[in-house]
This record gives sequence, structure tokens and C-alpha cells, in this order.
Amino acid sequence: MGEFSGELACLLAAGMWAVAVAIFRRPIQTFGAPAVNLVKSVIATVLLGLTVLVTGQGGALTAAGTVPLGLIAASGLIGLTVGDTALFAAVGRIGPYRTMLLQTLAPVFTALFAVFWLDTIPTGREILGAVVILAGVLMVITPARGSVPEPAVGGRSLKVGYLFGILSALGQGVGIVLAKDGMETIPFVPATFFRLVVAAAGLVILTAASGRIHRVLQAVRDRKALGRMAGASFLGTYLAMMFMMAGVWLAPPAVSATLLSTTPVFSLFIDAKANRERIATRKILGTIIAVLGVALLAGIGTN
Repeated sequence: MGEFSGELACLLAAGMWAVAVAIFRRPIQTFGAPAVNLVKSVIATVLLGLTVLVTGQGGALTAAGTVPLGLIAASGLIGLTVGDTALFAAVGRIGPYRTMLLQTLAPVFTALFAVFWLDTIPTGREILGAVVILAGVLMVITPARGSVPEPAVGGRSLKVGYLFGILSALGQGVGIVLAKDGMETIPFVPATFFRLVVAAAGLVILTAASGRIHRVLQAVRDRKALGRMAGASFLGTYLAMMFMMAGVWLAPPAVSATLLSTTPVFSLFIDAKANRERIATRKILGTIIAVLGVALLAGIGTN
């Protein structure tokens, strides 16, 4: 394999997820975040289930203990059932770019939750990294003095969109810690499959309880929308996950964590092209600062 194949895999994963979120945007606005998240989770579960069967890794789940499976299940409910639904809700309100920028807060929540769950002590570098990430995010989401605040998508509440984005980052951050703890004895692919199964089951229960099953059925019956969601699920959930796995395996941990956090960079340009607008310098600087903060938090340059 090439010298920088791991780094390239991470960048491809980040780019694929940015494209997928942009594709999901229209179905989200039409059918709602819970319905789209459920369809996405079911499609990804089927694809991963087939992968587990083909690779013969199903035995890893039947041989796993209840504690690891419980941790992965909790990770799926928090990170995917709640986290991805909040992420899609944010996309429907503040657009893909600002939503993905808020995802750079996930490593901050991961570090904070690890303090309580794993009894770790944050270093000065990690604290500085968290501050830098916050500075970059705030530079983008707070309007410059004298400027007119950007409107929310479709006239929806901008603040609610940001709250959903932060909730999504919190869910992802907590979910990562729980999944990492649970995957110490279970390979990544079957563990991710089980995580998605639990998340999809949680979404079915929530959707049924809220009386929104009809929205899911509408989305499935709409061939054009279903095609978009299937393509985005394959690209952003299945393929991107495979590239992420390869990147984490081949590249140094700090490098892979940082490169996987470049999704908002891709989203920035995708959003600008879709909206046919010039990219503000403030957005470029804020995005770069946030990614640099992730690099600090991950430990780039300390090994």
C-alpha cells in the first residue's frame, strides 16, 4: 500500500460524508429527520449485515459478552438514534455546512465524557484544543459586528438548528466513548452492524410512538427520494465507514482523527456551490481554526 494511503482514505471518508449529508438535505426537508434517519439506518444495516455474512464475522457477536454488547447497544441509541436524528434535524434548519462544522465539537464531548466514564484527566493540550475548536465554531455561527445574521433554512429557527447540531455532536461524542469501550473484544464490522441494528430498532419505536410511521412509508414509496436516500446511505454510511476503517487502521491515530474531522471543509464548498454564493473569509478561517483545534485535541505534533 502507498505511504499515505491511510491519510487518503480518511480524506475520502470525510468527503463522502459531506456529499451524503448534502444529498440527504432534500428528503429531510420533505419527510423529516426521524423518517430519513430510519430509512438510512435500515439500508446501512442491510449492507453491513451482508458484509458480515460474506466475511464470516457473525460468530464474533454470538461469542461476545453481555457487557460489550450492552455498551455497543447504548452507543447505537445515543450516537445514532438520538445523535443522527438531531444531525438531520440540524441539516434541515441550518444546512449541511454549519451542521458539519458543529460536529467538530464531538471530540470535545468525547474528551469530557471520557473524564467521567474512563476516569481520564485532560491535558493542557487537550483543553487548548477544545478552546480553539470553540473559537472556530463561534467565528462562523456568530455574525460579524454590523452584519445581518444568516437566515435559517426554510425560515425555521436558527437557534433550534444550532441546538440540534450541538445535541448531535454530544451524541456522537458520548457514543464514540461507549463504542470504543465495547469494541475491545469485538471486531469493528460486526460491532458496527449490531450498533446499527439497535439504532434502527430504537428509531422504529420512537417513530411509532410519535405517530410518524406514515412519513417513513411516504419516503419509501417516493422512488426518487428513496433513490437519493439509498445512494446517500451507501456513500455516506457504508462506503465512508469502510474508508474510515482503512484510514484508522493505516494512519497514525492523531492524523486519522484530524483528517476525519475535515468534513466541514468539504461541506463549505459544496454548500457554496449549491447556493451559488461566495465563501466568506470568516467561514474559511473559522473552519480552519476548528480543524486545527481537533488536531491539537488529537495530539498532532506530540509524538
